[in-house]
Amino acid sequence: MKTLKIRLLLPDKQTAYLKIDPSRSDQRLADAMENAGYGLNTRCGGRGLCRGCRVHYRDANGTTQTLRACQTTLAEIPPAANRLQIPKSSWSDQSLYGVSSFDIHPQLNPYHHPRPGIGLALDIGTTTLAGMLWDLENGHALADHAIANPQRTYGDDVLSRISYATEHASGRRRLRQRLFQYGLAPLLQTLCRQANCSLDAVSEATLAGNPVMLHTVLGESLDGFAKYPFKPEFLEARTVALTDLRPGAPLPAILLPSLAPFVGADIVAGAFAAGMLNEAAPTLLIDFGTNGEILLKHAGGYLTTATAAGPAFEGGRLACGASAGPGVLSAITHEGGQWSYHLCQPCSSGSEPEGISGAAYVDFIALALERGLLNRFGRFDRAHPDVSLLEDADGSCKHIIRLSPHTWISEVDVAELLQAKAAIAAGVAVLLEIAGLQACDLRKVYIAGGFGYHLNTSHAHRIGLLPSVEKKCFETIGNASLGGASACLLQNSYRNLAPLLENCQSIELNLMPEFSDHYTDGLLLEPFTS
Repeated sequence: MKTLKIRLLLPDKQTAYLKIDPSRSDQRLADAMENAGYGLNTRCGGRGLCRGCRVHYRDANGTTQTLRACQTTLAEIPPAANRLQIPKSSWSDQSLYGVSSFDIHPQLNPYHHPRPGIGLALDIGTTTLAGMLWDLENGHALADHAIANPQRTYGDDVLSRISYATEHASGRRRLRQRLFQYGLAPLLQTLCRQANCSLDAVSEATLAGNPVMLHTVLGESLDGFAKYPFKPEFLEARTVALTDLRPGAPLPAILLPSLAPFVGADIVAGAFAAGMLNEAAPTLLIDFGTNGEILLKHAGGYLTTATAAGPAFEGGRLACGASAGPGVLSAITHEGGQWSYHLCQPCSSGSEPEGISGAAYVDFIALALERGLLNRFGRFDRAHPDVSLLEDADGSCKHIIRLSPHTWISEVDVAELLQAKAAIAAGVAVLLEIAGLQACDLRKVYIAGGFGYHLNTSHAHRIGLLPSVEKKCFETIGNASLGGASACLLQNSYRNLAPLLENCQSIELNLMPEFSDHYTDGLLLEPFTS
């Protein structure tokens, strides 16, 4: 049979063509597009649980129809679907701007163990990959960079990727291959170009990340994460030789230790970077990543947990959500009855903003709540003149508030953010209750992750995302995981982590009856006063 072609109308107004091989008629449309280099937003791992891979076409009557690409085989594509419109929300955009900067409280110099060579520090996050090169002789930073984690094709959270690995015969191999081929190897190449050094000049590496990501690095089975009781293959530190980062010689590397099946080396490294190990008073660290890891230091030691916050704080699953970068709203204000905004970085000449950061969404929710435009359940006052209707390509309508020609916020976006907020707030509330503390007992609250750099902590407190403490108690420390990995790299050891590793209790929130009550409370837009 003759090879067919489907015309793809891409979000950037470019046109491409997808060749359809009749001998592969049982292949899913999403897989065919991925193999051709036009990956879709299969954020649920291709299980048909989200609407991230919808594409549109017009039938013979001119009516817009929708296909869910992850559930449609090539044989099932209607003849009229020879032109597919790919909406921006369905595009697997890899242009995330991750955070590779950080503030570190135990200054690096006292921990520096001088030796020849160039060292690589990596933070392997669910959403972004960040790295730094260091001169190990003098302790100077040579390069830093961050990119999107290309595994998002198989799901935008760790649970989706666990499902992909366990439900597909080659799932584990594909996850690892994609991580190295399209993520870690290009990241290292970029760092070496910045530092004007060869790949072979890098002599060692230290890696931090959540346990699922670290298992993927080593190609270990993810079956132990799939059901309770969770039994990961390892949590302790590992010394390995990475063979896929560069051609030729393997790279000696240390994978920092984790605390629990879903509480990883990233929060361990973050605690070290924040200086929590030297704090005497009650201290809280919240890493606003997809995995929502939380660590509380109190008189009896440490308590930690992870909560499924999802990628909303990083702009994921939101209609106009984006990570901080050019043309992305970093802050939103409302004065004189008008919405206005600030940008993370300027737009290119003549263009309009194209995205909204997680921190800007928090601004919007707090300001809309204060002005009565949003009620405490996250619903719009639909009679308000700022609220309008937006019709999707499939004919459905949603209520939105438009901030610029290409950016808006819908009630669906607010609901997604409330779920992420509730997960974090409930996790914090459970740890405080176990420790016998109130929010007002906290003397320091560290905010880790790129989300925090532009966060207005007063707005975050107003909507119940952060606990009720004095403003001076909040401290934003950026990519603390990368900072801690860098500190361990420079000191050539992770022994300073021992007090945390030996005195930390991990809390499984699914076993805590009070978690669901706190989560339900967290869905309301009210201050967090636990």
